[in-house]
Amino acid sequence: MKLLILAAVTLFTSLAAAGVVITPIRPDQVIPKASDDCFFGVTTPQGCGPARSA
Repeated sequence: MKLLILAAVTLFTSLAAAGVVITPIRPDQVIPKASDDCFFGVTTPQGCGPARSA
């Protein structure tokens, strides 16, 4: 059990350090797209991603 917890903590730490943390994008975070922005999803000041419902 301790090994499983250690593995999970290690995985989440490495993902967070790599900047691969998925957070929901709410409608109040969306900014207008430019022509070369995000061919999928919506644009935010931090990047692109799929919009989530409020």
